[in-house]
Amino acid sequence: MTLLGRFLADETGTATIEFCFVIPIVMTIFMASVEASLYMARHAMMERSVDIVVRGIRLGHYDSLTHNQLKTEICKSGMLGKSVQSCVDAMSIWMQPINTANFSMVAPPHYCVDKSQPINPLLQPTGTEFAYGSDNEIMLMRICLKEDPMFPTSIIGAEMTKAEPDGAYALISTTIFVNEPG
Repeated sequence: MTLLGRFLADETGTATIEFCFVIPIVMTIFMASVEASLYMARHAMMERSVDIVVRGIRLGHYDSLTHNQLKTEICKSGMLGKSVQSCVDAMSIWMQPINTANFSMVAPPHYCVDKSQPINPLLQPTGTEFAYGSDNEIMLMRICLKEDPMFPTSIIGAEMTKAEPDGAYALISTTIFVNEPG
């Protein structure tokens, strides 16, 4: 048998070739499932935190929270895996009353916190971003929380963050509630 014939008949290393073809596909599926499940868990925890705090607002358990106190209460109510301060720094809240005469309202902004910019904790939102409203008013609240992906260079991690300049993705929760009288 010639040298070329022996080379072509040699079957050593075939498992390595199969492994090299299969492992990128398996790892991509693994990283995508971990990233998607982490996203869903974070979003569910944020929704639950918002529900708990909004229920407290509706029932009068909080007396006129400031913007930062409201963010702190949401973060303390179940944002697992982050410190309260890092959660507050990565969150933005937009809240405005809805005019029930014609149901006109200011459209919520399409931005979230830019984590690449320095944070100024003394900066308070303007009246067009955050207003408590009065008794019996319908309120629209939009909460946006920026989170970093676990695998930012994976296919799904890169897709989730490509819309945001700071390399994080936005978890958005919107809720409507009525300010109870008294």
